[in-house]
Amino acid sequence: MEIKKPTTIDEQVELLKSRGLIFSNEEEPELREWLININYYRLSGYWWIYECKAPDCSPREHKFQDETTWKQVKHTYIFDQKFRRLISIAIEKVEVSIKARWSQYLAEKCSCSHPHEQKSLFQKDFHDDYTYKKLVSSYNKSTELYSCHYKKKYPELKTPPIWVCALLLTLGEMLNWLKSLNKPLERNNILRPYGFDESVLISFLTHLTWVRNTCAHNGRLWNRKTNKLFTAPTADSEIKDLLIFNTTVNNRLDSKIYNTLLMLHVMLHSIDKKFLFLSEVKDLIKQNTYINPTHMGFPENWEELKLWKTLPLTKSQKHRKNIEDTRKKKRKHKRKNISA
Repeated sequence: MEIKKPTTIDEQVELLKSRGLIFSNEEEPELREWLININYYRLSGYWWIYECKAPDCSPREHKFQDETTWKQVKHTYIFDQKFRRLISIAIEKVEVSIKARWSQYLAEKCSCSHPHEQKSLFQKDFHDDYTYKKLVSSYNKSTELYSCHYKKKYPELKTPPIWVCALLLTLGEMLNWLKSLNKPLERNNILRPYGFDESVLISFLTHLTWVRNTCAHNGRLWNRKTNKLFTAPTADSEIKDLLIFNTTVNNRLDSKIYNTLLMLHVMLHSIDKKFLFLSEVKDLIKQNTYINPTHMGFPENWEELKLWKTLPLTKSQKHRKNIEDTRKKKRKHKRKNISA
């Protein structure tokens, strides 16, 4: 069944123009290149917020708000690219750290190289389910030097030492290993250094797998609603009272990315204090005048909140500040010479 007739790039350009998107003759070749290399429907996720019926565009009429320009759409897309890269770096740090803590804790606790093979540590039948079998399969298929070393030297092993297992697991698989530990106490011993109870972090890591997959597959993130919410921390936390909740459902967090940023901020503080994650997020927003942070779940007064006001400057911010200070000194010196 034919749903819609395909359109040419020329037709797509004319369609956007007829719907009110503003672009100059000089900008039209660039718009065409983006439509060719990015795809009309991928870009449409970035211009729907500029449509007349936004944010509730159903049924969608496609007409743009007055004065909506191609430049707005383009820079919204570019912002999301940079935003996803920053989020990806943050999640990578969390993922690597949790794998390292998991493997180190269990190795020390059991004083052996293969604590993950000890069935008493895990839920019943865990070693017969998909997660364990996936580790065995990943190890057998791996061509990494560390895997080849152990397979050659210890061919009788079904799985490598736990510190090698940590390198083979995905974030989702690591999460399953954590959830399969028999005792919440063990999970707390591994996860508590990140600032939250194990039940909260298991929920948040499940949420992060969705965010990570969205980033990995170039999905739109900046104004997206997440379909995997996490449990809000109830214990003392520097961000407990800063989290944004759903206005219609009691005790349910808002589904935009703002809450994710706050949780990552706390976790990263115990992993890499030199990675100024929230400062980088703030800088990215301030450098793009077309981005409205409320579309990402930010409160209207976010810049006035103590957390955001007291953030240290990034290297880029320091560099720009030095340039601006130098310019001010030159202007002041010039005015002084003129008045003299």
